Amino acid sequence: MIYYKTFGNPQNKALLLGSSLGTSSNMWNNVVEDLAAKYFVVAFDTRGHGQSQTLGLEPLSVEQFAQDVIEVADHLNIATFIYAGLSLGGAIGQMLAITYPERVERLILCCTAAKFGEPAFWQERAALVQQNGMASILEATKGRWYNPGTAESNAFAQTLLDELLTFNPKGYANTCLAVGAFDVRDRLGQITCPTLVIAGTEDLSTPVSVMQVVANGIPNATLVAVQGAAHLGNVEKPQEFTRAILNFA
Repeated sequence: MIYYKTFGNPQNKALLLGSSLGTSSNMWNNVVEDLAAKYFVVAFDTRGHGQSQTLGLEPLSVEQFAQDVIEVADHLNIATFIYAGLSLGGAIGQMLAITYPERVERLILCCTAAKFGEPAFWQERAALVQQNGMASILEATKGRWYNPGTAESNAFAQTLLDELLTFNPKGYANTCLAVGAFDVRDRLGQITCPTLVIAGTEDLSTPVSVMQVVANGIPNATLVAVQGAAHLGNVEKPQEFTRAILNFA
């Protein structure tokens, strides 16, 4: 089973948190206490990441990641849950709502997409880290995750970059290939649960225009754009992201 950690009262409604490519469940550390005041929070490490790294050494898929989440929920006797995911975590959320609609009560999709560019981009990144190690993508990742200067002025932001360097290149590469193969643009209409889409106005990876496609494709979804947030929006604008989640769910 993938690694997970819990926060808050198990009697409360469950909120499951999915993280971005290149981060573990630690990505949510700066907001999890506020969320746990209302929910039973379950944050997990996707295969190939954090303490689930050894489960990422074989070919991966977003469908498998969604199955992993259901396995954790079953293990914790959580019948239905709210799900919030950022980037890759948002892809997992879309797959959960499409594949296991009876389990997802409400869905929060942060800084994500129904398709993340072309597969060739992800194949090249996968090859790069396997040939040259995780340090080879560090500067480019910093530029995608954050606004200029954030990592230098925000200690929490820097810890996530430091953690990236500890990941197994093979697991990261396999996850890149899974992201490259992900495309649910023609299935968004199958998502029937109430859905909130949170974008960052400074996000270069999944800009507001990409998030608008997601919101338009999901019946009755609501889009919120957080001013000044780049791709890891909860890191740079924790209060705004937390407030949006609490107000919606």
